[in-house]
Amino acid sequence: MDLFKQRPRFRPLSKEPAPLVKDTGKYPALAADFKILDDVLVPSYHKHDREAIKLQNAHWWTYVILIVGGAIATILGILQLAISVEGIGIAGAIIAAFLGCATLALNSFHYQERYMNSRLAAEELRGEYFLFLGRLGQYGEKSQERIEALKERVSAITEKAEV
Repeated sequence: MDLFKQRPRFRPLSKEPAPLVKDTGKYPALAADFKILDDVLVPSYHKHDREAIKLQNAHWWTYVILIVGGAIATILGILQLAISVEGIGIAGAIIAAFLGCATLALNSFHYQERYMNSRLAAEELRGEYFLFLGRLGQYGEKSQERIEALKERVSAITEKAEV
């Protein structure tokens, strides 16, 4: 059963992005900070989070296609040897060509590297969200300086992720 624990787990994209903090109304003292974060940081976080989920799913789907296609091509090759029907060999060749294209796509689109960059950016933005709420680090200063520091940090993380 340990073999099946490692299978890809596809994560569907939700229609509504999940908030970083639920029930923000319970924290009236932080209402101004939540508003600032919703304007400055949250859109970038959701963009990178959704991109990471899409890329992870694309990476896994490509591997599933390669594994299943490889098994089908192998079975068709065995059938061609055993039965010796022309159509089976042609079908196997078509599947092998399709798998070659899938392999090329996997190597060309760099799904995993792009996923890692997007996931890292999303998690860094999540960390900045809570640092800002806690007024920790560079966010413990005066109100306007905190906002400018947040904008600069969000910009830096976003630029680094898109390289």
